This record gives sequence, C-alpha cells and structure tokens, in this order.
Amino acid sequence: MNRFTVVFAAGTVMLCGSQLLLNLGLHPEHPASLPVLGEGILGMALGTALVVSGLLGLVEGYQQAVARARQLLAAAPLDPEATAQTLSELVALQRDFWKSYRQSTLGLLLFLSGLLGLGAVFSQGDFLLYLAAIAAGFCTLGPASAFLMFKGVRSLRRHTRTAQQTASRIETLPPAPPQAPLGPLPRWAVYSQEERLRQFRRHSTLPSSA
Repeated sequence: MNRFTVVFAAGTVMLCGSQLLLNLGLHPEHPASLPVLGEGILGMALGTALVVSGLLGLVEGYQQAVARARQLLAAAPLDPEATAQTLSELVALQRDFWKSYRQSTLGLLLFLSGLLGLGAVFSQGDFLLYLAAIAAGFCTLGPASAFLMFKGVRSLRRHTRTAQQTASRIETLPPAPPQAPLGPLPRWAVYSQEERLRQFRRHSTLPSSA
C-alpha cells in the first residue's frame, strides 16, 4: 500500500504543477515557448499515469483482501450468525471504500478544473489580473483539494487494512454446530398412497366429512 500511496502523491504533485505551468504559459500577452509548453504537457501525461497507477494499486490491494475474506467464508462451514455479521461488515466496507475513492479523485479534479476554469475566464484580461486570479485559485483550491485527497487516500488505506483484519478474523470464527441426526421415518412412510391415506384417517382427530 505504501508504494502506491507514494506513486499517487507523486503523480498528484506532477499533475498539479504541470497544470499551473500551462496556466501561466497560455496567456496571450506572455505566451510560453514551445519547449516549456511541451514540458507542461508531458508532465500532465506522466502525472495522470502515476495517479491512475496509484489508485489502481490501492483498489487492487483492497479487492484482494476482500476476495480472500469471501474465500475463507465459503471454504468451511462456519457459524451462520457470525458469517452473516461478517458479510454485512464487508458490504458496508465496500460502500465506504468507493465513497473514499470518489472523495480522493474529487479533490484532484476540483483543483485541475478550478485552475482551468480561472484560466479560461481571465485569459483575455490583463496579465496581472490573470496572475492574481491564478494565485487566488491556487491558494484557495489547493488546500481544499489537498484535504480531500489526503482524507480519501487515508480512508482507502484504512479500509484495506480492515479487510485484511477481517480475513484474519474469519479464521478464528466458530465452526457451525453439528446438525441433529434425522429420526427414524414413520412406518407409514413406506406405504403406498392408499395405505398412507388410511393411516392418516385412522390417526386423525379431525371430524370425518362423511
């Protein structure tokens, strides 16, 4: 988990820095040179690849832990009540995991789309006003986005550890109680259909309809 977290963090920094570089270099009054723009575009591509790789690694680790837990549940007969409780915990964990996943990606998209929108709105204005708008957006969107991403990734790691602990706990669940042996079949169970009806009428306490 640690290496995927580092990969996600490195990709986020590269992606946000490249977005800021492109914003500063696309104003008509002070356009950046082609090599600088090329570096920004390359940084965006590499940052996106690192972010996706980090998120996929975190998701894969979580899914492997959940798959192991479900495999252990199906491998041996366990106490039905404990099994049902564990399954409900896994369902709730799955819901919280994807909620945290959306939160981490939302933080990154908020920063990127916010800077892109500010650049589009102020691109035709004065360069100093453009710089002030980009700086204000960086100072406001940056902390909010960082908080959402940090909180989301921390929750992803916590949910993965919880799934791993659940898989370990399943191995200690009590086995299912032995089934009670079946009693002997009644004598009339081997009779013909007519004989079973006669036996039923003979032992029945209901009043006869005849």
